[in-house]
Amino acid sequence: MRNTTIILLSLGLIALALARMQRSPRGPFRNLKGWQSLLGLLAVVIAVLVLLNPDLLALSLLGDSAFFDMLALALSVQMLVSLQWAWRNVSRSFARSVRWLGIPSPGFRYLMCVSTITLISAISVIQKIAHRLAS
Repeated sequence: MRNTTIILLSLGLIALALARMQRSPRGPFRNLKGWQSLLGLLAVVIAVLVLLNPDLLALSLLGDSAFFDMLALALSVQMLVSLQWAWRNVSRSFARSVRWLGIPSPGFRYLMCVSTITLISAISVIQKIAHRLAS
């Protein structure tokens, strides 16, 4: 009786999700590209299987270590996407601040980068010489 109730609830949730997807103008995997949509579909299928019978899939079919490996993989992919988002926002903000400072010329930007590297190298050499003289 309990399995039948879970199956009916799962099918009801799937029907509700499909009805909401048909109302939206875009597809369910609108942000995913290529293989990501395939992995998203696989994740949905595995999630539905876990909802139907969590003990079979999590402990028997995949094995305990494989289940946690999949969890670690999903968390690492999520962290990678978050880091890419953060890097994109930081680099965009840095570029905007450089433009705001009045450094629009690519040649002047190159000159600043080269002079910064030269200055850092010179400071390092001066520190090494000072360390040799001090010891």
